[in-house]
Amino acid sequence: MPDLDRVAYGLVKVHVREWLGYVWVCLAEEPPSFEETVLGAVTERLGALDLIDNYEPTTLDLGRRITYDVKANWKLIVENFMECYHCGTIHPELVEVLPEFADGYAAQYYVGHGALFGENIQGFTVDGSPGVDRIPSLADEQDRRYYAITIKPQVFINLVPDHVIIHRMFPLAVDRTIVECDWLFLPEVVASGKDLDKSVELFHRVNEQDFEACERCQPRMSSRVYADGGVLVPSEHHIGIFHDWVKDQIARAPAAR
Repeated sequence: MPDLDRVAYGLVKVHVREWLGYVWVCLAEEPPSFEETVLGAVTERLGALDLIDNYEPTTLDLGRRITYDVKANWKLIVENFMECYHCGTIHPELVEVLPEFADGYAAQYYVGHGALFGENIQGFTVDGSPGVDRIPSLADEQDRRYYAITIKPQVFINLVPDHVIIHRMFPLAVDRTIVECDWLFLPEVVASGKDLDKSVELFHRVNEQDFEACERCQPRMSSRVYADGGVLVPSEHHIGIFHDWVKDQIARAPAAR
């Protein structure tokens, strides 16, 4: 086809950036600032960007990947991840490891705050038993703590002393989302063949419990009573910010979309 205009009919160019060992893609013609949006979310949550570097995420290896097909809207999953007043009722294993979650407080309420492990908890595992080798570059104040970061629109980062958990969401429909969850460990831990089941099982159960709750909420999302988004209390200020962000993105989108 000698007359084919390879420029006009070539592959579509997209904006990409590598960070944390992942490729971040933006399909917008004019992408927002990566520093302000993605890196800014980490800084806003942890208080300083370099604190995530202590976990050496780019050097970690994939220990386990689980894919979930969730019959719920992606925004509902984000809201669920950001609050924890449901934790005491549906996450028995998690609140055993992180007792403050039993009172409804989520780590994301406060800048720089990490939820402290329970007094007799030895590791971020389904039964509180010791996990695997601790990431050696962690600061002392990061040990025995769990940090959660929401990076809009579709990434969750979970930081614990011996591994990192990353959720990526892929919306397929208004009521269906694929969530891909990676558990990342030190390369020598993965290479050694150490048993990762107890470390993976804790958040796997949390995922299943959360996604079931989201699926039960989804049918009510179409109610006319919920048209204005419901009622938020002061402790949900960060969810209110998320709502404002979504509304702002819709307002900025071209009318055709």
